[in-house]
Amino acid sequence: MSRLTVGSIEGLTENSNVISVPTGHSLNVTDAAGLQIGGSAVVSAGLVFISRTTIGSAVSSVTLSNIFSADYDNYRILISGGSGSSNQFIQFSFPGAATAAYNYQIVYGAWNNTASASGASGAVAYFPYMGTCTPTSLQGCVDIQSPYLTEQTFLGSFYARPGHIGTVTANVLNDTSSYTGVTVAPASGTFSDGNIDVYGYVKS
Repeated sequence: MSRLTVGSIEGLTENSNVISVPTGHSLNVTDAAGLQIGGSAVVSAGLVFISRTTIGSAVSSVTLSNIFSADYDNYRILISGGSGSSNQFIQFSFPGAATAAYNYQIVYGAWNNTASASGASGAVAYFPYMGTCTPTSLQGCVDIQSPYLTEQTFLGSFYARPGHIGTVTANVLNDTSSYTGVTVAPASGTFSDGNIDVYGYVKS
């Protein structure tokens, strides 16, 4: 259990585990886990950092284990930094999920204002458009709903790479299994040196 010790902060006092802040001043808390005001727990809106995984050198995949739990129902995964061996999409797969469970639909376009297009697929062994690799960067922003719960898992993402951008409008893992992790991989080749950050959406 963390404890804030009140010492020489002018005007700030502590009595019986109660911190008093003088009028006209504020107390900023960077980690509100367990914080209470007036005996009631404070629920922080937004995202809570869970983990960071650093991608190794020239690896073909990274499995993020034990990142989903009963603590959160919904998650965000960000991929940044690093590089890929070529221009490739980044794909997600859930260890143990059946191929027939994967279904997705995508809307995409080019940077030169050409008309957007769409595509869809079912029964593939992964979700294919979760981000991108280029020789100079990695990019991915994926929201995942209810992976740990015993219900369908939903993913939403967008990707961008030179000359091409897209928004995945629907990814559904059509089963009711509970998952604790996900595997991240380029569609082919390898990626290197970037970071994969996992956040949980705070329950209200």
